Amino acid sequence: MSKIDHASFEATISALTQPLNGQYPRPWMTDLVDPFSARVFIVGRNQAKGYDAAQLTHRRHMDALFSRNGESCRRLYEELVGTSSQTRQNTNRLRDLLLQAGVDSVLETNVICYSTPMSAILSTAAHAGGRGRGAEIFRTLLESIQPPVLIVHGAGTIKDLSKVLSYDLPPPCAEPGKPVSAQIGNTTVFVVRSLAPTEWWQWHGWAWSHLKLVAEEVADLLR
Repeated sequence: MSKIDHASFEATISALTQPLNGQYPRPWMTDLVDPFSARVFIVGRNQAKGYDAAQLTHRRHMDALFSRNGESCRRLYEELVGTSSQTRQNTNRLRDLLLQAGVDSVLETNVICYSTPMSAILSTAAHAGGRGRGAEIFRTLLESIQPPVLIVHGAGTIKDLSKVLSYDLPPPCAEPGKPVSAQIGNTTVFVVRSLAPTEWWQWHGWAWSHLKLVAEEVADLLR
């Protein structure tokens, strides 16, 4: 499948990020001026903290996503969310490891781009529409951008992504060792344990040495 053009991509994202259940769906976090140029996706399950639709306009939300008119993803996140979660801090550090390895074309997203305080409540009737829209956003990103590398963290994410890809992804390392990955067409998918509490605390003692190896393998693949 060939990539769609930039204009069509932005029009699709604009339609998919209209307010839903009082929030603006958040399709990505990135420092890239052009998210369409991402070569690596860091993929979690879904965001805990949403953007209240009463706090900003959809135009500003889009400006931040596409780094226009003085807006950016991170600046808007810091304004609306404030203190970063443990997951956000860990994801930032993983991005730093990738950057140190020479990989800077990174987009952070979720297999369900819709916010709930706990991922478990995605299955409730109140969030059925959000879950569906959030999954559609992720599929759109994957099909439109076609990144050569995905780094997927957490058992729930791996399970959901396996359904999206129609491929049974392997489990991540349970102890220090070589990074686990799967080749699916032109995409290499690295699977790692969760960057979010509480699982994070079960492996944080060796997490960063392992994630450094992941970053180095990603860099080698993209050379």
